[in-house]
Amino acid sequence: METPFPISALAESLRRAEASPFHRERLRGRPIRSLADLSRVPLMTRQDLSREGPRGLVCVPEEELSQYHESSGTTGEPVPAWYSRRDLAEIRDRLSRWGVGFSPGDRVLVRFPYALSTVAHFVHAAAQHAGACVIPAGSRTPITPLARVVEMLRRLDVTVLCTISLGAVMIAEAAEGLGLDPRRDFPHLRAIGCAGEPLSPHRRELLEELWRVPVFDNYGTTETGPLALACREGRLHPWRDLFHFELLGERLEGEARPGQTGMLVVTTLSARAMPLVRYVTGDRAALVRERCACGGEETLRVRGRAEETVRIGGRDFDHWELSDIVARLPCRRFWRAFEVPGGLRFVVEREHPEDRVHPGLLAELSRDHGVNIDVEISPKGTLYDRSEPVSFGMRAKPVYVQPVKG
Repeated sequence: METPFPISALAESLRRAEASPFHRERLRGRPIRSLADLSRVPLMTRQDLSREGPRGLVCVPEEELSQYHESSGTTGEPVPAWYSRRDLAEIRDRLSRWGVGFSPGDRVLVRFPYALSTVAHFVHAAAQHAGACVIPAGSRTPITPLARVVEMLRRLDVTVLCTISLGAVMIAEAAEGLGLDPRRDFPHLRAIGCAGEPLSPHRRELLEELWRVPVFDNYGTTETGPLALACREGRLHPWRDLFHFELLGERLEGEARPGQTGMLVVTTLSARAMPLVRYVTGDRAALVRERCACGGEETLRVRGRAEETVRIGGRDFDHWELSDIVARLPCRRFWRAFEVPGGLRFVVEREHPEDRVHPGLLAELSRDHGVNIDVEISPKGTLYDRSEPVSFGMRAKPVYVQPVKG
């Protein structure tokens, strides 16, 4: 059943969008009276945003602009993102209702990068708006190396840790290196809020095992801001009243079947300084109709970046699929997948001296996933350098898939 859609909100959003040079040219002569009309509008890409430069998509007067961000540029040219005061207030109000449940008395340690990235600023504002105290311990900076983050978590009685999911694993291991047990020695910690990378069910399970607290996801992009939040039940619900979501086939042709994985395309519905119309996020996702105890009726499953999906023998191995394989290995914290002829090779970092991968498990994994799977257990530091104190040598976004050249 198709989700009821506010076509009037879409029409108003498109009318505002035409105030920008890019959309004025693109939408000219295209009256939008239905979703079928919208589906005939050309798709927007990151290349469009980069090519238009910082001002080509802005549709409000300069004096209404309040905040500027850019993507990291690690996967190509950086793209601009403008937010007005109204945009920021809307995002802040929504995020303050995240399943994490910020409240007065909370001490929220924000461990996202603050430089040009959006999520640190948005979470920071939302936590303060809800009455919480924020500790801005940004990542990728020598000012707050991992050891200091661990120390602040204890000394400041932090109640909520907000970080990328891999960062939460790194902080747990840093704590263990200092002789602490993350499950026992941070008694005030009650929740972890994640964003900035896909949170697979298996990574979430690992984090809850390491820290013994619930973990809540927050999905969005620099260009769009938050698109979906996990409720108190832990399910990621899309913001249907603020965005129109499409799931297209792998080649961006035709619609994916209900509940099936496709390429996520979004259109902004609320007033935005930089509206997006049929913007290709680059993420593989699925929208699943299921009633939640919180009242939500739809769950968004973000399975990972399309460009980080490995295709072998006609089968796609995205972040979730790769995580499913790693979840069955004796070492699950730090891993990387390599595409090799006819299959996949995983390098995982050893966690205990007795860690071994039995041939029977490899045969089972290869049979279950339909490709040859090989696993190498390597010493700690093979993938992430522990001698680099800032964040295990991770100076940019995590890398999980690395094609083999030649």
